[in-house]
Amino acid sequence: MTIQDPCVTCILNQVEKTLSVMEIDAGTAEKIRAEAQRMSADFSFSHTPPFVAKDVYQMISHYSGNDDPLFVVKQESIKNASKHLPFIQEQIQLSDDPLFASLKAAVAGNVIDFGAKEQFNLEEEISSVFTTDFAVNDYVQLKADIERNDRIMILADNSGENVYDKVLMETMRRLYPEKQIRYVVRGRPIINDITVDEAKQIGIDAVAEIVDSGVDTPGLDLLRATSTFTEMFQAAPLVIAKGMGNYECLEGNGKRIYFLFKVKCEVVSASIEATLGSLILKRQV
Repeated sequence: MTIQDPCVTCILNQVEKTLSVMEIDAGTAEKIRAEAQRMSADFSFSHTPPFVAKDVYQMISHYSGNDDPLFVVKQESIKNASKHLPFIQEQIQLSDDPLFASLKAAVAGNVIDFGAKEQFNLEEEISSVFTTDFAVNDYVQLKADIERNDRIMILADNSGENVYDKVLMETMRRLYPEKQIRYVVRGRPIINDITVDEAKQIGIDAVAEIVDSGVDTPGLDLLRATSTFTEMFQAAPLVIAKGMGNYECLEGNGKRIYFLFKVKCEVVSASIEATLGSLILKRQV
């Protein structure tokens, strides 16, 4: 999915949000703001939003001298998500279909998205997600694919939701102990996305193989992935892609993927033909 005019405004808004949480002097902040405006005039409309955004965030890191400018935001998100684990785990235990309930938990975590234009409340999402229907629901096909394939690849998205991704993978391990699960993360800090550090921080390495994709984009843009990972991805029989960034990068690429996310912008809303705020579990063939 290539960028559109609203994406330009969204990326510039992300810059302002990032500056608001960084501890930098006013002069440096103004340099970053001015450079972002200059760069926006030359954004390539032949690339995905994550591909374009990476250059802006690399610029922020360059001017600020901070390779992980949203580190504190990521840690706060993980801490906040962890507070709700007892309720999440209880709902899964009470469910007649623990796998479906754990997917609902994982998609609830997708509201934690620093880069999205529309922001949603995690507490409200968690309280309602188990009684909210998916606007697009390909669960029956996903469950059948999980049962027939020995290998499952999950593409990670934002820090905080990794807490609930772990719950999903724990549930898969309990139901299907013979499955190999790979959890794919970004190759370096970008916005509030999950890297190897955040995955290991909450113990995902105990339930899955953590895979560094090499990408430096807030979404898995295969143009930025390592050759090793690209081969692994192409060979994967089943892929679950979390979040809008992964949808923006991989939609229409011909690979069988299940997209799992909450719709948080009008561009994605139009692309997937679902209203803002909808929950999506969509199979791409």
